[in-house]
This record gives sequence, C-alpha cells and structure tokens, in this order.
Amino acid sequence: MKRIISLLLVFSLAVILGTSAKVPTSEAAAVKISKSKLNLTVGSSYTLKMKGTSKKAKWSSNKKSVVSVGKKTGKLKAKKAGTATVTAKLSGKKYRCKVKVKSKTSTKPGSKNNPLSAFDKHTINYYEEGKKKGKFSIQLISYITGDEAAALAKNNSSNPAPEENQEYIYFKFDIEYISGSQTVNARDIFNYYYNLYGDNSSTQMQNLDWGFFFEAVDDLGSAILQPGNKVTCAKAVLVYKGYAPITYRIQTGADSYTWFTTEP
Repeated sequence: MKRIISLLLVFSLAVILGTSAKVPTSEAAAVKISKSKLNLTVGSSYTLKMKGTSKKAKWSSNKKSVVSVGKKTGKLKAKKAGTATVTAKLSGKKYRCKVKVKSKTSTKPGSKNNPLSAFDKHTINYYEEGKKKGKFSIQLISYITGDEAAALAKNNSSNPAPEENQEYIYFKFDIEYISGSQTVNARDIFNYYYNLYGDNSSTQMQNLDWGFFFEAVDDLGSAILQPGNKVTCAKAVLVYKGYAPITYRIQTGADSYTWFTTEP
C-alpha cells in the first residue's frame, strides 16, 4: 500500500512539474508586436506596443531620419518619406515592424478639395483654350437659390418657371479687367454651361436653362469687357435641385483651374 501511495505521489508531482514547465513556453509564444507593418504620413505619430507580456521592451529604428522611436515608449514619429524598420528587443528576442512613410498630400487653396470662397475678391489670370486672355479680379457679391431666385427670373415672363425637381441658382459678380489686350465675354470667364459643380466639386451640374434680362444690371451672358473695364453682372441658371451650395471653376492656367465655393 505504501508503495502504491509513493508511486501516486511521484506521478502527481511529475504532472505538476511538467505542467508548470510548459507555462513559460506558452507565454513566450504569445508575445508579439502590435503591428508588423505600418503606413504613416510625414508629421504623424503612432505608438507600438508589445502584446502578451508586461515586460518593457527596448525600441530602436534603423533609419532615424525616416522614423524616430522612443527607446522606452515605442512612440513613432514619421519624419520624411521612406521605409524603416522599428525593432523591439525583449528577453533576448527581437520583434520587428516595417514602417512606410508617405509625404503629405498638398492641397492648395483653390483646388477641387479646398475651394476658395467666391465672396472674397480674387485676382486671376484667365485662360481660354490654353492661352492667356488677361488678368482679372472677380468677386461674387450675391448668390441666391430656391423661391427667391425663381422670383427674380420671373420678372421676365419669357423665363421658364422651375418644375418640381428644378430650381434657379442666381449669381451676381463684380468683374474687373485689370490688364490684357483682348475683348473678353464675362460668360467665358464664369462659364455656367460647363463649369458648375455640386457642393463636393465632383458632380458636374446640368445646365437646363437660364434667365434673361430681369434686373437693372448687365446680363452676365452678354457682358463684354475691354481692358480697364469693370462690370457688375448677373445670371440665374436653371438646374436640378439638391446641389446648393455649389462650387464652380475658372480656367486660370493652360491646363489648370481654380475652384470656388458659394458656401458662406
């Protein structure tokens, strides 16, 4: 009996020792870096961590000029475009994260994604078919939609009334011809046939019709500018509903445009 009890004790001890011996191996297998690949933009930051352990790692970067890292914190700072490898050293083992840094996307004012306020006065070089026509200043001084714009257009009975899914959008501009040598139509500068877009600058608006001669300012569709001239001109354009406030573009380079928004 004593022998059986002794054997059972030995067996139980072996099981306990065997189980406890496997724990460190299991814990070691669970330790990993929080990211093995990472994309950053110049100027941005990110903190890497070690998972599966409470021990502190020692961090390093093989290209500090691209990505710096806090030795104790694992906090990354993207410095310039390029690729670097960040390494965490823990209990004699190394864990790596490949970091790709991209340059910031420059969005200049007046771009499609960052349009200028049309209510500010802007000086532009106007181009047509790739050729410079002259230097102008242009400022939107009134923008009206809906019933109020329809009422303006209605002042001339020949203008079509908007249908249920349509509306007039009304523009009034101050335009000055600063320098140049050619006669220019105001309608060519603010081209409401092709250069009106929805408020996100991606949907080109369909020009359904426009209002003629309904107030005591020049009609934008027929206003002619000579060098040195300044005009106040207006136009109501009939479009489908659902796009206001809108953006529009003016060609200000041989193959480039400046974008404006009617949002206050």
